Amino acid sequence: SLPVREQKGRTMKQKLMLIASGALAALALAALPAVAAAGEFAADCENGAAVCTGTVAGGATQIRNDAGEGLSCASVGGKATVNNGTSTGALELAYKGCKENITGFGLSCNNTGVPGEIKTGATVTHLIYLEHNATTSGLKVTLPGHGTGSGGWTLSCAGFFKKTMTGSFIGHISNPNCGTFQASYAVDFVESSVGVQWWMQATTTGETADLMSSNDAGGAYTTTAITGSTTITWEGTNVKLTC
Repeated sequence: SLPVREQKGRTMKQKLMLIASGALAALALAALPAVAAAGEFAADCENGAAVCTGTVAGGATQIRNDAGEGLSCASVGGKATVNNGTSTGALELAYKGCKENITGFGLSCNNTGVPGEIKTGATVTHLIYLEHNATTSGLKVTLPGHGTGSGGWTLSCAGFFKKTMTGSFIGHISNPNCGTFQASYAVDFVESSVGVQWWMQATTTGETADLMSSNDAGGAYTTTAITGSTTITWEGTNVKLTC
């Protein structure tokens, strides 16, 4: 057997090797791109611009809570941006022809003063993986000011009642073609059940993406879902998703 001193020396050497290997592993993790570590992926502008800009277009959209109460809109449009080389961007959505389904009269709803028009303002978007195996691509949309105590937007239906919306919701990018520059991307927002968004997985901060609404701009908030398909078409460039 080895002398006691040699045994201690070998033990210390092993400890130093373990410490060194741990430090190297930590450095390797630190060197990974932030978007990969965070469960997000980046977008690149083919023309090298700092920000890619585009337009949003879609058909009928439904917004309703888990009691089935809400509204339907005939179409959606707006603007989209993504910051080159990052996972972040913005959407400004404008819904047209919006009517409620609560009174049975299909009253017109708006938050702009224009009948049937609802605008979200500048939402914050993140390109995210929808599953742990990082094979499904999605877009998380967070309403303005969410988490500040004054987030979201309030809509009114024919002056009879109001509804306040806050939180975030997630859609599935159905044609990501990862690693290929494209002129447009389609994002589908679907329900898993009445008023419950299909994709509600935990984000990097541990919070769950959930769109919420309350009646009469107060009271208890309830889970709400947006359903409909939209297409983002880029202007003056193509965009590649590194998913």
